[in-house]
Amino acid sequence: MPAAAKHRDQLIQSAARLFRQRGYAATGLNDILRDSGAPKGSLYHYFPGGKEELGVAAVRWAGERGRSSLTQLSDNCADSPELLSAYATQLAGWMADSAYRDGCPIATSMLETVPASAAMAGAGREVLGSWCGVLAEALQRDGLDADAARRLAQLAVASLEGALLLARVAGSDKPILETAQELVALIRLRLAGGR
Repeated sequence: MPAAAKHRDQLIQSAARLFRQRGYAATGLNDILRDSGAPKGSLYHYFPGGKEELGVAAVRWAGERGRSSLTQLSDNCADSPELLSAYATQLAGWMADSAYRDGCPIATSMLETVPASAAMAGAGREVLGSWCGVLAEALQRDGLDADAARRLAQLAVASLEGALLLARVAGSDKPILETAQELVALIRLRLAGGR
């Protein structure tokens, strides 16, 4: 990878990591430069719009990692309940590995920038929509109609985002795993034709 592209990628990854740990507002450009090791000139070369433009790139990068994980799990799981359980287990592992210092870079960034930043809001809609889309596709494969699948996928993403916050506060993976258990029970009920 050329050095210039390397600096761009390092800036994005550092921003995503720091936003996840500290939040968007508490992370300055100098923090990102220091963490990434990239020269200051590369920041303004790749992100002439400054922190907001870098923030959009970081949200999209982190969101793609989440979508990719969901897609890979979806390809390897027998059904949507198994997919949701596997994803929750993965989230719980990531949180435990960070000693519950990390959160979701999408949620922290959105809470601090939206609705003031239309660019950040747009990136957030794209990312969260892609996560919901992967889950909705799995639910449709299992037999739910498109609207029911969309609504249940949205509930799952919203619930897991909240569970990440609860896990961080509690310093435990229990909220993530218990939330997933309840979501799986609801999905199984819906797939069986229950209300």
